[in-house]
Amino acid sequence: MSARRVLVVGAGVMGHRHAAAVRAVGDHIAAVVDTDLARASAVDSGASTYTSVQEALAQGHDFDSAIIATPSAGHLVQSTELVAAGLDVLVEKPHRVPGQDPAPLRAALARGGRLFVGMSTRHWAGVQAVVDASVSGELGEVLTYNDRMQFHLEEDSLPSWYFNSAVSGGGVLVTNGVHAFDRARAITGSDLRFQTAALKRVHPGHETEDHASVVARAGASTIVSIDMSWLPFEPIGTGLTVMGTKGSARIYMDGSWSISGIGVERSGPSIDIDRAPFIRQWSSFREEDAGFGLDDLEPTLQLIEQIYQEVPVV
Repeated sequence: MSARRVLVVGAGVMGHRHAAAVRAVGDHIAAVVDTDLARASAVDSGASTYTSVQEALAQGHDFDSAIIATPSAGHLVQSTELVAAGLDVLVEKPHRVPGQDPAPLRAALARGGRLFVGMSTRHWAGVQAVVDASVSGELGEVLTYNDRMQFHLEEDSLPSWYFNSAVSGGGVLVTNGVHAFDRARAITGSDLRFQTAALKRVHPGHETEDHASVVARAGASTIVSIDMSWLPFEPIGTGLTVMGTKGSARIYMDGSWSISGIGVERSGPSIDIDRAPFIRQWSSFREEDAGFGLDDLEPTLQLIEQIYQEVPVV
């Protein structure tokens, strides 16, 4: 497979992570877009730099792929522009924010190009191992699914736009819920049916919710419980636990994991969650793996929209 020439849109932390993954597999950063050209140059000193997607496309580009790593509210428009230009596009989650209509993107995809939504936690080795164990029947029927995706939110650990709903689309429910609901759907093999939820602001002054507790059903009888929080302290007991009729599985926040059951006992070590999954994800994008397209991720966004519509933030 020949090396890809990649346009990176967005020169923040996520742009740097994706660019590092591109280089790790031998592909080339051809161009970077950011409103700050100095920031764009810092992503890759050998790349051409532009201040907008339109400018990059107008320059007679020589890239065949694009990565979108900008604030969330811009993802849908930028994806549509780049897909319409015939590029293969990896867009950071979420591919759109609640309330946006994906119809223009779907129309662009019907004419050509490709969209792959960047769901980095699906590319953790532990998540893939548990998905495989569930799909193969090693865990039996999944009875309960509990995910505590909770983080110590230190000062300045996230850019300020994360707490501006006009730019982020919401708080922890959309930022982390995209990951949590997506991997729950992958592991249970079922769409989630919303039951109840609570949304709360923990940090004074934040416009968006810092905590979300969601209960859903998957399949005929699986109860899915997901807690997501940005907290002013280091939480304990975080991670994901799956209990089935033949075995159980656990994934920790450092990426380590274990599966234990009837005739099965295996585990895996912690990983560099800011590097290893992004390399696996880029490789998956290059191989055109299924499961990360627009229609694959729309049910997750529709669930998030439903929760925002039905549950007030307190």
